[in-house]
Amino acid sequence: MRAVKSILTAAGRLKRTVKATEDIICMRALYDVNLPKFTMNDIPLFRSITSDLFPETKMPDPDYELLESGMMEAVNSLGLIAESGFMNKVIQLYETIMVRHGLMLVGAAFSGKSKVLETLQKAMNVLKGQADFTGAFTYKLNPKSIKIEQLYGKYDPDSKAWSDGVLALLMRQCVKDAENPERKWLLFDGPVDAVWIENMNTVLDDNKKLCLNSGEIIAMNKTMNMIFEPMDLLVASPATVSRCGMVYMEPSEMGWKPIFNVWVENKIPRTFKEEDTAEILYLAESFIDPMLHYHRKALKESSPCQDQNLVQSLLRIFQCLLDPLNNQDLYDKLEHKQRMNIIDNQFLFAMTWSVGGSLITESRKQYDIFLKKLISGDVPDVKIKKKIHLPDRGLIFDYTFQTSQNKPEGDWILWVDLLDPNEQISSRAQAQEIIVKTSDTVRYSKLLHMFVEFKLPVLFCGPTGTGKSVYIK
Repeated sequence: MRAVKSILTAAGRLKRTVKATEDIICMRALYDVNLPKFTMNDIPLFRSITSDLFPETKMPDPDYELLESGMMEAVNSLGLIAESGFMNKVIQLYETIMVRHGLMLVGAAFSGKSKVLETLQKAMNVLKGQADFTGAFTYKLNPKSIKIEQLYGKYDPDSKAWSDGVLALLMRQCVKDAENPERKWLLFDGPVDAVWIENMNTVLDDNKKLCLNSGEIIAMNKTMNMIFEPMDLLVASPATVSRCGMVYMEPSEMGWKPIFNVWVENKIPRTFKEEDTAEILYLAESFIDPMLHYHRKALKESSPCQDQNLVQSLLRIFQCLLDPLNNQDLYDKLEHKQRMNIIDNQFLFAMTWSVGGSLITESRKQYDIFLKKLISGDVPDVKIKKKIHLPDRGLIFDYTFQTSQNKPEGDWILWVDLLDPNEQISSRAQAQEIIVKTSDTVRYSKLLHMFVEFKLPVLFCGPTGTGKSVYIK
């Protein structure tokens, strides 16, 4: 019944604002309410069903010209890429907010939930005062970062005095500002579970009232929305889910290219010429998709990662490795061939410790074999125009790529060759204090040092007894 009511609400809003036949209005309302919550595979099926319901009705393209202009300005100011899938989700979120006071942005990490909401908020602030657009302000909190008493409020066991929680204070502040036409969004950025969400059932249904244990009732006004941003709804009850509008987002809908395009525009060394940027584009187009496909098909991870997460890690490591080329004097000393060799090999090194960095030990050999096949052109349906020389002996994980004065174009060096053969162990050292350095201690220490130097977050993942604490110390 709640789903039917939301469709009727959307149809009523369209009836007042759009001049069209009732068939088109009804079809448009069905699309606006239902499309946001479907997966990419379900959308063609839904369109097929609606075409059977309205066989002779062709829905015209909605007029979002004003909203789209605000969205483009917001996207440019936030440094994002105006991908069609991303822009469609912003519009779907806007339509859902217009008909639902409670809604959920559901999707895995890197699906763009936060950026979609941020883009819509900025677009509405840009369009403030035009047509029926008003500004928007967000109150953001993580409900799982505090206790439930701190969220809703509690009685002091000794004095019996009532202390308001964070949610009660925020809602009261929004209600006091009722005369302000700007929309107030209470954003709950965190997991949804029955421990805290069930207390909001009266807020999310048509009552729109938060009932506190103190007996106080705080009613929402028309300018308020409760927005939840969870990864999934595995532990949410049907009672809660049915009360909320849904906007579902999938990481696969946008892929890794928007992240890469933004990185190319903002993060490559300022000394780079068009030919250097073109080489990076060639490497990304040639290697990322085949390696990610093989990664998902045949390899195992010690910790699950999204494709976008792996690509972001690749770009972060690649940026660290290219940082010396920000020095104009060093860049000018390098010949074109030397620069290309550095870019090519540093890219492969970065890919090895990002796409291959999350793999278990058994899968690293398979990764090495496939990468060398890919470079030599032995992988069907994948054409590599340029051959890059990799070490024949051992795995690529056993090597690091380094430049020197004698060899400015760089060369692959075994990690074990970086060990100091003359290092002495102190005779006063206790047995538990002695660390025998190996290729593992060298490579993980070097990588960690690079991440710390460039202030990048890093996760050491592995079973007990594999030396994670030793590497960090």
